[in-house]
Amino acid sequence: MLFLLFSVICLAGVALATPVATKRDVDLSTLSFISINSSLPKIALYSTGGTIISALSYGPLDNINYGGAPGPTPAQFVNNNSEVLNLAQIGVLSFPAPGGSAGINSSLFLNVSQYANKQLCAEGSDLVGAVVFHGTNTMIETAIGLDLTVNCSKPVIFAAAMRPDTYISPDGRSNFYQAVAAAVSPLSRDRGAMIAMNDRLTSVYYSTKTNANTPDTFKALEQGFLGNFLGGQPHYYFGASQPTGKHWFDTSNITDLPPVTILYGHQGVDAKLLYNAVENGAKGLVLIGPGPGALAPAVNAAAANLTAQGIPIVDAMRPVSGVSVPPPVPGAIIYSGYFDAEHARVQLQLAIGSGYSYDRIREVFEADLRSAIYSGHNKVVYGL
Repeated sequence: MLFLLFSVICLAGVALATPVATKRDVDLSTLSFISINSSLPKIALYSTGGTIISALSYGPLDNINYGGAPGPTPAQFVNNNSEVLNLAQIGVLSFPAPGGSAGINSSLFLNVSQYANKQLCAEGSDLVGAVVFHGTNTMIETAIGLDLTVNCSKPVIFAAAMRPDTYISPDGRSNFYQAVAAAVSPLSRDRGAMIAMNDRLTSVYYSTKTNANTPDTFKALEQGFLGNFLGGQPHYYFGASQPTGKHWFDTSNITDLPPVTILYGHQGVDAKLLYNAVENGAKGLVLIGPGPGALAPAVNAAAANLTAQGIPIVDAMRPVSGVSVPPPVPGAIIYSGYFDAEHARVQLQLAIGSGYSYDRIREVFEADLRSAIYSGHNKVVYGL
């Protein structure tokens, strides 16, 4: 009976998970457009920096210790790759990210998201899409933040690079062209945020960085690529769709996101770290459990104690792919499903920042999997 009640609540939560049109005034005043043809479609380029506009410090073969030399500005990068101006008019807006993407915090994606909702998604906007420059080290965190908060069908395409712009064979220029081609394509609508890199298109929702150094790094290992680029143009393998169970958050009234800490599970992990994180200000925790999210008994006990004090705790799997599956009967800990810790942390921030109750947060993470696993014949199998 408890599970049946929870299932009904989950289904209700899912029904509320789709974007709801919000009245916003168009504000393009901050965009400075670069154009050679005023009849071409317009896109926004939101630049947070990254390797794509970085320069080498030690010579044309150094793809490791670069970044000390001044690289091009976003506008200079556009003009240096002027082929893109045959595709679109590009409105540039830069967001300072000192220290590279490793130094970025969640206020950046919140800021970019709010600009995108006012400029890209506002009623009457003539922007057809957006491209985002970002350093690859933490790009997924910003990207999933936008994927869960940009409230319209228009594409948001992340373009990045693993080699700096002055390298002997940079990858960023091709990635940028292809991202613009995807942003202006009507076939890119209703797919959520995507990454255009290495001649591939990947869903942000399922992607992760799989290699620290090579251009062929962002992949959805289980779900696969959405499409590729042929002759510089996007070719999608499937029709437009959104990920199953995806939740959308309204950030129009959020001014700051609460701190959420990720803790890594290993043999002999110290459960006191959970308490230390909360004492240091964490409003939620994401635990990386070995395998599909297995936690040591002491960690389980600490998590149960903290959840009783109102601290939401999400358990994610440690391997690079797989699923953290919730048990038949809900307990203290929330399970991340297909989200790895990076994705789960951002979604938990948004849920807490939106004022969601603990049960509502559980719905956001678990409802789809619970409906899929613990229904039909499995109700008998699991004694539900």
